[in-house]
Amino acid sequence: MAIARKETLHLVRDPRSLLAAFALPVLLLILYGYAVNFDLEEVPFAVVDLDQTPSSRRLIEAVDSVDGFVNLGSYYSADVAHDLFARDQAMAVIVVDRGFEQELQSGQEARVQIIIDGSNSSLASTAAAYCQAIVESAGRILVRDVARAKGLPQALLKPAIDVRPRVLYNPNLRTQVFLVPGLIGVILMLMAALLTSGVVVREKEHGSFEILAASPIRPAELIVGKLLPYLVLATLDVALVVIAGRIFYGVTPQGSLLLLFLVSIVFLGSALALGLLFSCIMPTQQLAMLLSFLATSVPTMLLSGFAFPVRNMPWILQQIAVVLPATHYITMVRAIILKGVGIDLIWRPLLALLAITLVLIAISVRRFSKTL
Repeated sequence: MAIARKETLHLVRDPRSLLAAFALPVLLLILYGYAVNFDLEEVPFAVVDLDQTPSSRRLIEAVDSVDGFVNLGSYYSADVAHDLFARDQAMAVIVVDRGFEQELQSGQEARVQIIIDGSNSSLASTAAAYCQAIVESAGRILVRDVARAKGLPQALLKPAIDVRPRVLYNPNLRTQVFLVPGLIGVILMLMAALLTSGVVVREKEHGSFEILAASPIRPAELIVGKLLPYLVLATLDVALVVIAGRIFYGVTPQGSLLLLFLVSIVFLGSALALGLLFSCIMPTQQLAMLLSFLATSVPTMLLSGFAFPVRNMPWILQQIAVVLPATHYITMVRAIILKGVGIDLIWRPLLALLAITLVLIAISVRRFSKTL
């Protein structure tokens, strides 16, 4: 009991331990409760009305009137789906074929195609089910009106609409196809930050930091020399993870591998800078690695869009997600690997990632210079 009493006194006198014991569980509960959201809050969709008749317009109006469905406008070709999906602007494109009204009035099944962005398998399956149910419901109303106009029982007419879903990028809606590109971002962020979290504090523990500080080598050269081996190693890991994703999960990059490595190097710069910063401010390697793990793993897995859509999160968490390097990187990696997009469609998140990386590097260099 004496040992327990002594340990209790140490615990009570340590405010940091008490803060971690009581504040951390509440913080994690709030963070997980708001960030982990599988609900489909809204379905942005576009319309390709090839029929241009009152019946086709009534069908689109019926879909547009449903809460949560956001109409992005009308287009003239189904090819627009690839562009809208590549820009992550729409989840579905509803295509009303020519002859829609004529087929309805003649008692035939009128064809409607629903093109779905399947890159997020869980949301895609929900969106496809919602769209199909709403279109079929609107079709039954249209058939009822046609029957009334002709003075026929509705039962004599065939089912109103032949809905044909078409899923792009992930036809079988496999979860691995959605998660593997995101896992590349999680793995690289965690690994790079952990690797560099000991580069400075390790020298202090071994007593060799004073020798480095007294050397004529400039701080910039020291930082480059310290981080360059880890940058090369992490870049090789990018290739390793991409190859492993192809072998084990069948996820083959559809876009440029050169572009993928380019955005990965920019992303790794931010992760390495974070690790260097933690190594400068922590007194031991263990604490530096622990801080690196907590500061990179939790935000990256919860707030970056790795598993849960950022658009479904509360406003404050969305603002936090914007400043996370992994948010922009995962967006670009999914676009390159799954959708095969080029630099013309991802230059905005690339510029955002580059700006965040430069800021983190500047902060880390400044802190490292003060350490010397």
